[in-house]
Amino acid sequence: MPCSIELADAFQDEELSTLVVDGDWPAVAPPATAARPDQRKEGPACRRTQRLAKYRSLAISLAVLVGVAAASLAGREWLAARAASLAVKPADPLPATVRVTRVEPEVVAAGLHYSAAVKELARVELSFRVGGTVEALHRVEGPGGRWRPVHEGDRITNATALAWLDTSDYQRERALSAEKLAIAQARLAQLESDAELASIERRRVEQLVGRGAATDAELDTTRSRQLFTAAAVAGARRDVQSARIAVEQAEANLAYCTLSSPMEQGTIAARYLEAGERVAAGQPAFVILDLSSVVIAFGVPDTLVGRLSLGQQMEVTCDALPGERFQGLIQKIASAADPQTRTYTIEVRIDEPKGLRPGMIANVHLEREVSAYLLPLMAVTPCADNALCEVFRIVEEGGQMTVRRVPVEIEDVLDNRVAIRLGNGAALKPGDRVVATGTHRLHDGQMVSIEQ
Repeated sequence: MPCSIELADAFQDEELSTLVVDGDWPAVAPPATAARPDQRKEGPACRRTQRLAKYRSLAISLAVLVGVAAASLAGREWLAARAASLAVKPADPLPATVRVTRVEPEVVAAGLHYSAAVKELARVELSFRVGGTVEALHRVEGPGGRWRPVHEGDRITNATALAWLDTSDYQRERALSAEKLAIAQARLAQLESDAELASIERRRVEQLVGRGAATDAELDTTRSRQLFTAAAVAGARRDVQSARIAVEQAEANLAYCTLSSPMEQGTIAARYLEAGERVAAGQPAFVILDLSSVVIAFGVPDTLVGRLSLGQQMEVTCDALPGERFQGLIQKIASAADPQTRTYTIEVRIDEPKGLRPGMIANVHLEREVSAYLLPLMAVTPCADNALCEVFRIVEEGGQMTVRRVPVEIEDVLDNRVAIRLGNGAALKPGDRVVATGTHRLHDGQMVSIEQ
């Protein structure tokens, strides 16, 4: 039988609230939760119709929700586009104002300072050439008029005898050598006489043999005797020479018992012996310094050694002597670099020390005029890889002043400026403009304006 069903409330329970059968409206059905024992069983067609009605209602609700979401999304996009169109666009950044300097050669007076210790002009270590007992030391007049042995700091002159050894043993040695020489000379005289006699006998026998009054055997005997005496004379002469050398050595040893200074003007730096002390040959006795002039030695790099010459004047100062200025001359320039420091040793001699003493620290001032391309120290920035340094060069790109990083090679530092090396292949050329200050605020390609 056909049935007509109308959905009164789509959000009620699974069963319908109102049922219309054959066009007649029956009484309202009881709630689904109430027990209806007399309820009729519905057919499969009615249940299918109910499910379709429910699905249709849900599809309509879902479609409404999707439409609302789509409208909301479209509204947001429209609002974002509208806001973007109404937003104020940022203005282009203003060019940075910089000061510039041109790369041009300048002649500057560069000053270099080297510090080194003052040394004596000459240093001599004295010792006795023979051993013995110290008999006495040179005495000088000390404070208060009292005489005392010479010691450190005393000034001495050339040929001043500083110490003496006991000469008794060496005098006896000389006397013995002289006696041996006299004996050797006497023996030589005797042998020379025998040799002369042997020569006469040979000539006589030769005459007798010629007359037939002597035999050949007698002649041979005289010849042999002459040769023997001649050899004895030669040996005696060598003995005399040896004895004479022994006498000379004994006299020299006697002279070596006196120790004298070899310097015209010297100062005693050390004394290692006392009177009555037994010393050996070669044992240090005194150290003498020549302080008539002083020397300052220091090392310079290979970039500077070629600019120095022998006899060049140098100004020297010393912190221990404030206000004093000394004039020195270069007396030595090393021909090869030191293998350890890779520098060349320079010696400056000061002929009038006026208080400069060995061990003081002196400052040598080297003044020189050079032509160099100078830039302010603040214009140079280190590279990222620390291989070279860089500067910002001013270039014109598209009608606008722009800065570009270019590498430079530093040749020297002069006060608060640096000398750069320009040459073949260098990125910077003479006449280029570079930023002088404020490089820490710039980056490559930044637009700038030049401060007038």
